[in-house]
Amino acid sequence: MIEVWVKVQKNWMRLEPIFLASDDIRAQLPEDTKRFEKVDLDWKALMAEASDDPGVVNCTNAEGREALLKEFLNEIEMCEKALNEYLEQKKKVFPRFYFVSNQALLDILSNGNNPEKVNEYIGDCFDGMKSLDFVKEGNRPWKSAKGMFAKDGELVPFNSTFTCNGAVENYLCDLEKKMKDTLAQILIQCKETTDDWAVDNPREKWLDNYCAQLALLGTQIIYTEETQRTFEDLESGSESAMKEYLAVVGLRIKKLIERVR
Repeated sequence: MIEVWVKVQKNWMRLEPIFLASDDIRAQLPEDTKRFEKVDLDWKALMAEASDDPGVVNCTNAEGREALLKEFLNEIEMCEKALNEYLEQKKKVFPRFYFVSNQALLDILSNGNNPEKVNEYIGDCFDGMKSLDFVKEGNRPWKSAKGMFAKDGELVPFNSTFTCNGAVENYLCDLEKKMKDTLAQILIQCKETTDDWAVDNPREKWLDNYCAQLALLGTQIIYTEETQRTFEDLESGSESAMKEYLAVVGLRIKKLIERVR
C-alpha cells in the first residue's frame, strides 16, 4: 500500500503543475486535463482523510483505499502517456527539442508567448547559440531580436530583425533558418573581402570584422583555393611556386603571432 501510495504521490507532484498551471497543455489536452482534475480532487480528499487519522495501520487498511490508489495510478499514467505523445509531436516539428528534458520542454511550451523565457533554453537547443539579442522597445515580453549571442559572448547581428510569432516550435524552426541565412550572407561578404588581404586589410586585422566561425571558414576557403592554384602553377612549370606560397603562409602566421603577443 505504501509503495503504491508513494508512487501516486510522486506522479501527481510531477504532473500537477503541468495540467493545472499550463494553459497550453490544458488547451491541447482537454480530456486528459479533466481526467487529471478529477484525480486531483479525489487525491486531495484522500490526503485530508489520512491527515485526520495519520496512523499507518489505519491509513493503509482503510476499506477501498488500495483500489482507489491503484485507480489514481492508472488514471495518472493515462495522462502521462497522452502528455508524452503530445511532446513527441512537438519534437517532430522542431527536433532540437530532443536535446532538452521533458520538464524543460514543458516550461518552453507553457511560455511560448514569452520569448524572453524561452530564450533561457535556447543554449540547450543549439550548440553554438546561447541566446537572442532582443530589441528592447515597447511592452514586455520582447518578441523581436536583432542578433544572437554565442556561448562565449560573441554577438552576431541578424541581417534583418527576427520576430518570434506563432507557436514556439514553429518560430524556433524559423530561428534556425534565420541563423543559417544570416551566416551564409556574412560568409559571402567575408569571402569577398579576402581580396584586400594583400592591399590594405591584412588577415590579422580582417579577422576583427567577422565572427570567429566565419573568419576561420573564410580562411580555410582561401587557403584551399590558393593551394590549388599553387599546384597548377607548379604543373605549369613554376618550380618555385610552392616555396613562394609557403613563404606567404608563414608570413601570415607570423603576423598573427605578433598580434597575439
